[in-house]
Amino acid sequence: MAKFPTFPDCFDEVKQVSMAGLKRLGYLRPNAIVRGSYRWTRGGKPSGWITVAVSWPDRYIDLDYNYGDKPISYRVKLESLPAHFGGFNWYFICPATGKRCRNLYGIGEYFLSRFAYPSAMYSKQTESKHTREMLKAFRCLDLQHDYLSRRHARTTYKGNLTKRYRRILDKEGRFNPNAIRQFLNW
Repeated sequence: MAKFPTFPDCFDEVKQVSMAGLKRLGYLRPNAIVRGSYRWTRGGKPSGWITVAVSWPDRYIDLDYNYGDKPISYRVKLESLPAHFGGFNWYFICPATGKRCRNLYGIGEYFLSRFAYPSAMYSKQTESKHTREMLKAFRCLDLQHDYLSRRHARTTYKGNLTKRYRRILDKEGRFNPNAIRQFLNW
């Protein structure tokens, strides 16, 4: 019997505020207080915006936005940890769980870490096993097609498979040395 669909919230499909996005937009400047807006689009059309104020010396970020008709404003703490090769990595401290995170997801009224939404999933987790296997097979066929469509692509050299073509067959799961030897000697 089929399982009833639950239609969970997907992290890849909701609005999110990320450290990478803030850094890309230039909001993470040392010893400065930077204000700006963070905008989202869906299908090329604007789907929302949020006002962001990052205070570097005090280590917090203010989020101001509207949830429906209700204005919401709150502060999220920032924390830095030394990076392996020098410098620092910055993290949000989730207001609900108190855990460090690099992304805050706007599934409900507030932007929180993924640990605050136990029923939410990534879209890849909602695909069936059959769908994942089919997509994997098509990706491998695309690799093989891309390689074989090159001008000087070779599958064999001196009667043996080339390393590159063998890697492509390995990804497909079709590399069987004995079967290929028989095919080449046929």
